Amino acid sequence: MLKDNGMHAKKEIKVMIVGDFLIFRSGLKLLLEKEEKIKFVGEAADLVEASGSVHKLKPDIILIDSAETDDANFTTFLDAPANDTPIIVLTNVRDAEKQKKYLMLGVNGLVSKEETTDVLINAINQVTGGDVHFDRRLMSETIKQLVSERKALPENLNSLNCALLTDREREVLILVCRGMKNKIVAEQLFITETTVRHHLTSIFEKLKVSSRLELVVHAFREKLVDIPLRKPEAVSAGNYV
Repeated sequence: MLKDNGMHAKKEIKVMIVGDFLIFRSGLKLLLEKEEKIKFVGEAADLVEASGSVHKLKPDIILIDSAETDDANFTTFLDAPANDTPIIVLTNVRDAEKQKKYLMLGVNGLVSKEETTDVLINAINQVTGGDVHFDRRLMSETIKQLVSERKALPENLNSLNCALLTDREREVLILVCRGMKNKIVAEQLFITETTVRHHLTSIFEKLKVSSRLELVVHAFREKLVDIPLRKPEAVSAGNYV
């Protein structure tokens, strides 16, 4: 049985901010410090600086200015073995192509800078709780677009037999589709990260996919899982999931 996300919630969420402009970092820091359950632990002007600080600061979540995501270092930063910290990107625009990019890269959430502080705090709570936080409408459009692009999927994906999955593999699949990383999946299912990796390897082989993205797209298309919906308490916070 899956462990309830609420039980996993931490009493204090440690946040790190990455952004080129000092005024951006300072303003965000002031907003976050007003929240009781959030602790600001550090900042960085760019991803190179952030890479050298993450392992020391050990944040629970990293907020990154979207300007930094255009840097070639962003992919390197995301792929770093030592960096499994959830990431929320703060952006100026709501664009399906941009969101598609972030989904493919494995970003955990996207928040418009036009939104209120409440929406950002809600996103932080959702992502640190193991969920993803994206605009629901754009999420749906992105999934549909990915499904329609044959180049994004193996040609034999339509004929895959998902009945091959064991009950445990289905549980892992559901949590991965919620945007959870291996560490959180392991905690939710009371198993080790090594076991999670073994399950994912088996799932990839059975479904003939080669990445988490292909796995998620296939699961949504075949209705193995539902596209994440907003939590009831988050409805007033905007059109986010």
